[in-house]
Amino acid sequence: MKLQVLGSGSCLISQERTSSGYIVQTRGQKIMVDTGTGTSESLRRLGLDSSDLDTIINTHRHPDHVSDLIPIVQDKVVNSFQSDQSKITLMGPGGHRNYLDRRMHDEMRASPSEVEEKFGFKIEINELEGKNKFEEIEISSISANHGPEDFPCLSVRISSEKDIVFSGDTDYFEELIDFSRGADLLVADCSKPDEEKVSGHMTPTECAEIAEEAQVKKLVLSHLYPEAESFNLKEKASKTFQGEVVVAEDLATIEI
Repeated sequence: MKLQVLGSGSCLISQERTSSGYIVQTRGQKIMVDTGTGTSESLRRLGLDSSDLDTIINTHRHPDHVSDLIPIVQDKVVNSFQSDQSKITLMGPGGHRNYLDRRMHDEMRASPSEVEEKFGFKIEINELEGKNKFEEIEISSISANHGPEDFPCLSVRISSEKDIVFSGDTDYFEELIDFSRGADLLVADCSKPDEEKVSGHMTPTECAEIAEEAQVKKLVLSHLYPEAESFNLKEKASKTFQGEVVVAEDLATIEI
């Protein structure tokens, strides 16, 4: 089981880092978590394309987490005309089905059901809540503490050979400790340094506190704004978390 980082940055498309996106490879499947701006290009740079993807999970629908979703879906649908692929599973928070219906109709002139009717390509949509079993993979979620109540945001745990938790964009909250308990890897929102804490996002010390209390094995600091990069994030987090700390880099592969 391994993690490939497509994008470790924020909503700022001018910074060196691409917006949020990851590939989890497990049990012969490739699961993409978040499809932020530029992640489709990162797929290409890693030698992957849409045909490699079995499932896409979006933690929430801010542009830096969802912008490239429909381009990737369209690419997969069009490529299915010449190759043996006929399905993609899309997962997200509450309202994801209506969101995809509207966005695909506006951008592709065909809703998910119309794509299946016209082209025989099935788009299966699951709105995540609690624990969900998909063959040999369990995908769990809880509500993250990122935005207003009417804008659903998720923390997601993928359990297969091992366990990996994505905090998603979130502020520190106690429930994330229990949710991350014993995970092999925690990918945490480390948007700002401790000195520039903002609501809705975590700092390296807060990420480390979650990881230490949850007794995770490895902590990956990601979703970095430029302000965070001017500090030694690994050193700061290591003062609180006794396990391994990794600062995410675009196109990096992390063994789990």
